[in-house]
Amino acid sequence: MIEEVPTEIKWKPTKRQEDFLSLPDSVFEALYGGAAGGGKSELLLYIPIVREFYKHPRFKGVLFRETYPQLEASLILRAREIYPHFGARYNDQKHTYTFPSGATVRFSYLENDLQARDHDTNEYNYEGWDELTAFSEFRYRYLSSRCRSSNANLPAIMRGATNPGNIGHVWVRDRFVAPCVSGYKILEEKIKVKDSLTGIFDWTTISKRIFIPSKLTDNPHILENDPQYINRLRMLPLADQKAKIDGDWFVFAGQVFKEFRDVKFPDEPANAIHVIEPFEIPSYWPRFMAIDWGFKADTIALKGACSPDGRLFIYYEYVANEKNVSYWASDIARESQHEVLEDIDLDPSAWQDRGQPETIAQQFEKYSKLRPNQAENDRIGGKMLIHDFLRWSEKPKRYVPPGGYAQETHDRILRLRGIDAATDYINSFAPEPPETNIPILQIFNTCPNLISVIPLCIYDEKHPEDVKGWAPKYFEGEDSRTPGDDAYDCLRYLCKMFSRYLKKSVDKFKEIKEIEKISKVFETDINSAYRMMEIHEKNTRGSEVVQRYSRRYH
Repeated sequence: MIEEVPTEIKWKPTKRQEDFLSLPDSVFEALYGGAAGGGKSELLLYIPIVREFYKHPRFKGVLFRETYPQLEASLILRAREIYPHFGARYNDQKHTYTFPSGATVRFSYLENDLQARDHDTNEYNYEGWDELTAFSEFRYRYLSSRCRSSNANLPAIMRGATNPGNIGHVWVRDRFVAPCVSGYKILEEKIKVKDSLTGIFDWTTISKRIFIPSKLTDNPHILENDPQYINRLRMLPLADQKAKIDGDWFVFAGQVFKEFRDVKFPDEPANAIHVIEPFEIPSYWPRFMAIDWGFKADTIALKGACSPDGRLFIYYEYVANEKNVSYWASDIARESQHEVLEDIDLDPSAWQDRGQPETIAQQFEKYSKLRPNQAENDRIGGKMLIHDFLRWSEKPKRYVPPGGYAQETHDRILRLRGIDAATDYINSFAPEPPETNIPILQIFNTCPNLISVIPLCIYDEKHPEDVKGWAPKYFEGEDSRTPGDDAYDCLRYLCKMFSRYLKKSVDKFKEIKEIEKISKVFETDINSAYRMMEIHEKNTRGSEVVQRYSRRYH
C-alpha cells in the first residue's frame, strides 16, 4: 500500500519514481537513477513514508552517504522538511528520526570499508544507498547481510540511487545496468544447492534485483524550479553530459579527449584544430609556466601565453628523465631568463618531506632562482577544464523555460533559492553572444611530447571520471605517477593557472585588450599609434606592461 503525502509537503512522485516505489518486497535490491536531477535522494527518504513502514513499531531503516557532511547537506536537511509532518523527532547525537510508533530511520556514513563492520550487530528492514557509486562493492555487499527481517509484516529491502561515475561506477553498472540497459527486468541471482534427500544439485534463486532508469527530463519539478540546471549540465564535457543528462552508463570508456585535433578533418570547420605553427608572441601577452616533476617519471615543464581574446597558446615544453632537480631547474631557469612570467606553478608533491635537507620545491628555487606556487591538483576539475579549452564547436543552445518569462516563477525562485537563482532565471531569456575564441587551447607544433600524450589519455575504470595513466608504473610510492601521463598532469596545472588568471586579473586583461587595439594601428599609422600609447600610458600611470610594449617600438 502506498500512503498519500500530506498536501503541505507538496511532493508528488514522477512516473519513474512511482514504478520504483511500487516494486514488490520480493525484489531484494533495486537501483534507481542514471541522470542527475532525477529526484533520487528525495525518493529514498519517502520510501518509509509512502510504504507506511513508519507506522510499524519494529521498523528500522538506514540511509547511507559516504561522508557526514554529505548526509547533513542533503538527506538530513531534506528529512527535516518531511519526517516531522509524520510526528518524527530527530536525535542529533544518534542521527536518527524516531516516529510515534517507535519506528526509526537512521542516517549513517561510510568513508571506508572498515566502517561497514560497525553495523555488525544491527538489523535493518530497509537500507537506502544515496549515490551508490560513491561506495566500494565490499561495503554494499557486506551490509547486505545486515538487511533482514524477523517480522513477517516487515520487509528486508535494499534500495540504491545514483548517477554514473565515481569509484563504484564499474561494479554498480555491471551488477544492475549491463544485464539490461533499458531496465525494468527482474534479475535473479542463483546458486546450486544440493537436495538433502536426493543428493541432486539444482539452481535456487537467492536474490532478485532490478534497475529503474531515470533521465533529467523525467523530473519536471527541477526544470520548473531551477530552469538553469540543465544549462549548467550542458557546459560539461560531452561524456559527462551524456552521463548526467541522459543517464548513459557506458560513456566513461576509451579515449578521453576525442575532440583533440592535431590535423583538421576535411568535413569539420576551420577552427577544429589545436596544433598550430609557431609565431612570435607579443611581449605584452602574459606568460605562465607549469612544472610536473619526476625522476624515473618524466619532469615536464610547459609555458603558455594569454592572448587578448582569452586563448591559451602553449609555446614551450621541456622534458627530462632521470635528472636531479639541480639539472632540470637550471635548464628551465636558463631557458626562461629573457621572459617575464606572471606565475609558476609546481606539482604540489614537491613540497612533501622526503627525508632530505630540502624539499623539491626548495631545491628548485635554489637552483633556478624562480619562486613557484603549489599547483591546483584538482584532477576532475582539471580534466573538465581541458575539455572546455579543447572544445571547437559552440555550446548547445541553453534550455529556455516554455511559455516565456513568468513573474510568478521568478518570485517563487527568489523566495526559495535567493537572488542569484532568480537572476539566472531572468538571464535564461537573454540572447546568447557568439563564441569567437574557440578552441581556447592552441599548441605550437614544437611541443611534440604534449601533442602525443593528449590522444592517448583514456578513462580509468576504477575512477571512471578521471584519466588513467597509460603506461605501467616503474615503482610504487611516487604519488601514483606513471610515465607517459606527466605531460597531461602538467597541462592540467597550466590550464588551472590560466583560468585563475582570467578570473582574478580582470583589469589587467582589459589593459592587454587595449594594447592589442593599439598594436593594430601601428601596422598602418605609427604616429596615431604613438599618440594612443601616450594617452594609454598616462591613464595607466606607466604600467609595466605598457612600458615593455612601448620600449619594443621605440
